Amino acid sequence: MDQSLVIMHAAVLVAALVQSATGIGFGLIACPVILIVVNAGSAIQIAILLSLLVALILAPPLYQRAPKPLLSRMAFGTIAGLPLGIIAFQAVDVAALKLGAGACAVVTAVSVVNRLIRTRQPGAHSGNTVYDVLTGIVSGAMSVSLAMPGPPAAARMAVLALSKEQIRSTSLVLFTFSYAAAFAVQWALVGVTPDTLSLTLSLAPAALIGLYLGRKAVAWVSERTFLWIIGAILSATAFTLLVPFAIELVNHA
Repeated sequence: MDQSLVIMHAAVLVAALVQSATGIGFGLIACPVILIVVNAGSAIQIAILLSLLVALILAPPLYQRAPKPLLSRMAFGTIAGLPLGIIAFQAVDVAALKLGAGACAVVTAVSVVNRLIRTRQPGAHSGNTVYDVLTGIVSGAMSVSLAMPGPPAAARMAVLALSKEQIRSTSLVLFTFSYAAAFAVQWALVGVTPDTLSLTLSLAPAALIGLYLGRKAVAWVSERTFLWIIGAILSATAFTLLVPFAIELVNHA
């Protein structure tokens, strides 16, 4: 197997494992790596399809546990955010997509570290309609342009101090909706090539294995350990994506 394929399979497996155990992380871990290897906008479509597969498997048993008012407001915002995301996707090149993915990885890594440092007790906050819808808009835009709806949603739920199970349930149900809508928009307005579908199918077994391992791991690996793992992976990914931009800036200074 080609080295680039090995790297993508490993990234997808780890991403699915983390997503299965925590409810977030697939797009943030898998998408930047696929972007680096494929070096084309089709990497976003591959990440969307694989993320949808993962969400479809994990979400159904968790639907009843998700706070419905919050979920509905974010889903409504997601619909509104899709047009903004597809405009951004069509307007920028691969380098800009990598920069956006790297920035998301940095922001989320900082959020993870902050969560590790500052322990908050789960609360019973009902949310705010405007903030929740705005969160959904940003999440929807990021789902179709970067295959990363997670950062804004996770940040909002952290502010509301939801429990680990509520965050996991709400995230996965919302992602099922947002990824399905994002792929429909990509298919209708951008188009999906047979090569993209073929590569997605080749990576699907790695995602399924990751899901299985994640379900096993969640029983004996603490949430704190997983957060450290996510933070380390995101930091390494951000470094890989952003260092070339920094070197280029220095060379042109």
